[in-house]
Amino acid sequence: MNYIKKFGIITMLVAMSLFLFSHEKALASQYAGNGIYLKNNVTIVVNGKKVTFNAPIVNKSGSLFLPMRDFYEIIGATVNWDKKTLTASAVKDGSKVDVTLNSKKAKVNGTTVSVSVAPFIYKNRTYVPIRFLSENFGGDVIWNSKSQRVDIAFDDKPQNDSEMSDPYYLHINNKRIIMGDPILSKLGRSYIPAQYFHENLENSSGKWISDQQFELQISGLIFVFTNGSNNVLVNNETVTINEKPFKQSGKMYVPVHFIVNAFGPGGNLRYLEKQKEMYIYLYEYMFTSEFLEKSFGSTKVPQATPNASLTGNRTLLVSDNPESLTPNLISNSTATLSQQKVQSTEALNEHRVFGWHHNNLGRDIVLGITIENTSTTTSLKVTKSEGVFKTSGNSWINYDIGLPIADGVLNDKLNQSESNGVTIGPGETKIIESYDLYNTYIIGFLHDLDIQPIGSSESNYIIRTVLSKSNEDLTSIHSEPVPVNPQAPHPRGVWSSSTILSEFPTYTIGTSEVGYSISNGKTDHLLNEESSMQHPNGIMGNSGHFGINYLVNIPIDNPTGQAQKVKLKLSGRGGFYSGAIKINGQVYLIPTLRPGTEYLELPGHLVQGSSEVIRLEVMHAGGSNLPLAIYVETE
Repeated sequence: MNYIKKFGIITMLVAMSLFLFSHEKALASQYAGNGIYLKNNVTIVVNGKKVTFNAPIVNKSGSLFLPMRDFYEIIGATVNWDKKTLTASAVKDGSKVDVTLNSKKAKVNGTTVSVSVAPFIYKNRTYVPIRFLSENFGGDVIWNSKSQRVDIAFDDKPQNDSEMSDPYYLHINNKRIIMGDPILSKLGRSYIPAQYFHENLENSSGKWISDQQFELQISGLIFVFTNGSNNVLVNNETVTINEKPFKQSGKMYVPVHFIVNAFGPGGNLRYLEKQKEMYIYLYEYMFTSEFLEKSFGSTKVPQATPNASLTGNRTLLVSDNPESLTPNLISNSTATLSQQKVQSTEALNEHRVFGWHHNNLGRDIVLGITIENTSTTTSLKVTKSEGVFKTSGNSWINYDIGLPIADGVLNDKLNQSESNGVTIGPGETKIIESYDLYNTYIIGFLHDLDIQPIGSSESNYIIRTVLSKSNEDLTSIHSEPVPVNPQAPHPRGVWSSSTILSEFPTYTIGTSEVGYSISNGKTDHLLNEESSMQHPNGIMGNSGHFGINYLVNIPIDNPTGQAQKVKLKLSGRGGFYSGAIKINGQVYLIPTLRPGTEYLELPGHLVQGSSEVIRLEVMHAGGSNLPLAIYVETE
């Protein structure tokens, strides 16, 4: 009797629970006909705030739908209805979306796209899929099936006219691009249209392979991005990422962080949101050489290199003072920043100009290298004119400017200038190279040029670095150099050579490690005020040897009678250091080294005979702190 009673109670409870569950489910999803279900238990959250609608949220063919006008008015879009074509149009931040009733084709800024389920009319309202509504105006959609909640994030506020007139700037490997599109942020990640990659990188391409998929090829990597999906094909392999690319204004916005990271340690990203500037570095494009790997630990105090001398005939004109160009220091609309007067009877005169300046004049300016032929009878021919320059709007000057210049010089990859082969007649002034420098930006440049007199053994001319604030003709600037800024000890002067040679004492295999410092400001300070060939309006020494090729010879004595391996190490001794070094014909980049805690090892060198000389060539990156220590030991 008790068993039957208990069974009856349990049966009744089960029946009641099934009834309640079915009733709850019916309340949550009620069939309204024509394949439409009312979703009474779905919550919509926009930018963290719950929103409600006068019309119901519905489901059709597995997709959630919202009333188009109600939703777009919440996010600040304007909506128009065309009765003739049965088309609803919405406009937000310059983007336009057109949907047509019962059609799976829509238009985004005039480009035809697909809609997963066709829009329809329900209770006199146009319904469109939530995901389509959101993503085509830059929203990010997250669906939680357990909580029946849709989170839609619009991270970027609508832009007013003043904001639209203040564009975003993109720097890809030192190339500055004024963007016609905004940089968008979603859930802490930055996105830009894919076109900015394939239009500004060599060996790159991009194309739509469907209305929802975009293929982006950068060097040897091929990415296929799908609108709203975090699954990306990389060289035909599926990779699941945290970000979701999306379509907006007919363009595929791709996650910048993911693309940069795809290049491993060969890339870097920096976004200055307040300045609306993004910096993308892909070292494969920026540098010819590879970076050496850092090691961590201390190195012993080195000795100063015991001897050094200038070698070669290529003179060096340094234009680095005043480094910071301010209205107080540059009061006129034009200025000469440095100059070298040449009177020579040589058949060929070789020159190098190295410059480093920071534009703090409150406006964009033009810098240039010019030559004024002061002879009244002899013409000059520029038989060689090649160089490299880099600019930067941020504080990463070592990587933006210094390292690319050093890399180009040691790899003999300077770019030929249009002035190569130019003839300069008596009394004429001509531009060797000119550079646009944006306000607040820093520039570094190195230029090699050879000048030959025509039909004479004598030449007279002036090499200048000049500045124009208002697009004045650079060839008209013949003023004396502005005074140096004694409060900022940056170099300016003219020296007889752009190459230094230092030979270390002989190292004997099997003895303890030895180390020597170069560019130490003492034993090899050959580019000082006294040694400058000219002193117009002030000279500052170049103890850091910027613009210099520094050659190091290391004699090795091997009394063992067997091949022995020698280990070479480098470390900065005066502060953060970076640069480039060549050994055995191969150039390597030196990443930023912290003094006292970081160093790096060069590839091992095998000494085959009883004696040998290891030859190094170093160029310090502009912005580095000196000296540099070089250590030798037996491995």
